[in-house]
Amino acid sequence: MPQINKLNVTTPKSNKFQLARRALADNLNFKLPGREKQFEELTSFLTELISTKSSGSLYVNGPPGTGKSATLMKIVNSKEYESKLKIAFINSTSISSIGAIYKKICTELNLKITGNSNEKESLQAIEKYFNSNHSKTTLLVLDEIDQLCTTGKNQNVLYHIFEWPSIPNSKLILIGIANSLDLTDRLLVRLQAKCELKPKVMHFPAYTKAEIVEIFKSRLEESDLFPPAAIQLLAAKVSSVSGDIRRALNIGKRVIELAELEKRINDKALDLKQLDAIVESESITPIINEPKVQMKEVMSVLNNVYGCSQSLGDDVDDAFPLQQKILICTMLLIIKNDKNKDITIGRLHDVYRKVCKNRNIHATDLSEFVNLCLLVETKGILRLATKKEPRFHKVHLQWNEDEVFAALKDKQMITNILNEKSLLSR
Repeated sequence: MPQINKLNVTTPKSNKFQLARRALADNLNFKLPGREKQFEELTSFLTELISTKSSGSLYVNGPPGTGKSATLMKIVNSKEYESKLKIAFINSTSISSIGAIYKKICTELNLKITGNSNEKESLQAIEKYFNSNHSKTTLLVLDEIDQLCTTGKNQNVLYHIFEWPSIPNSKLILIGIANSLDLTDRLLVRLQAKCELKPKVMHFPAYTKAEIVEIFKSRLEESDLFPPAAIQLLAAKVSSVSGDIRRALNIGKRVIELAELEKRINDKALDLKQLDAIVESESITPIINEPKVQMKEVMSVLNNVYGCSQSLGDDVDDAFPLQQKILICTMLLIIKNDKNKDITIGRLHDVYRKVCKNRNIHATDLSEFVNLCLLVETKGILRLATKKEPRFHKVHLQWNEDEVFAALKDKQMITNILNEKSLLSR
């Protein structure tokens, strides 16, 4: 009996990479793991106003890439709501001037403008429409509205828009979406004075590692291209920095592109003529090597995106991602060495940025940092006493130093940060 030789050949299913990329890029047919609560609240909000033919406003906030627009559009694009709503979706970043927003709304609502299509004529057409007897409820969505709050005039226009739901029988549902946690408190304070104008507020927190893993699994359920460990590594890094699912999905697509490129390079290295001759031999048993994403490819893309060194051990099975560790250690540093023990998020963020800078680590901005604090609070380590302005939220450490050392399992990092007393200077 002749000896059986083994030969590696590549799978004929070369479209696996393409299918996986499509799955990560699909913004229509997707599930929303981690956003079940917000999905239910938004659905209830819309259903109640539509069924009672009432008007109302909602302010949706949260860091970039936390599913704010995606969750809303998944609801309103369903057949149930599509037939009941007249929808106008405005992305504020596309508005060249604040006055142009009225014209854009007229276009989205298919309103005819008499005379010149200037700001005044457009506004009159909109208000005439909301004062008329129209059958369908109107849903007006203003995405990225914090981009409009740059001047006093801009704020006055937004005030005017948020007054529209109070027009009798307007049947208007107004939803503003922004990254700023406190936009209505900080820039639209007059809305708080009138109960009928005060919008309901809904928050979308940053995605956790577990939620990002679940999203990747749900999108790649028909693909085995991404091993679980690779997803864990990617999710741990993104959740520790920002919790931005758009960033995570884009990184995933880049990883797939790199894996596909490396596969093509390896395939070209084979001598195809020799391969054909060997495969025809009866003594050869081909082994099919299915394409897979490698850990080295995930690390390569992460290093490129974040500009720092990532190793196989980083954050894969770590209950405390790097950013959370730095936050907790910074809190300890202030408590042990600062005379003022009354710590605000603003003060904590200022010192945290200095700690990150010393280590050449990307520091999150204040909005993302608030969400980072909220994540740590869910683990029982911190307690936040909220104020109107997030920067002035009070932060209290619930654990003692020994408990922190035991939980973080990184004595060297804690010790090094606690020795950096010079960073406390204001």
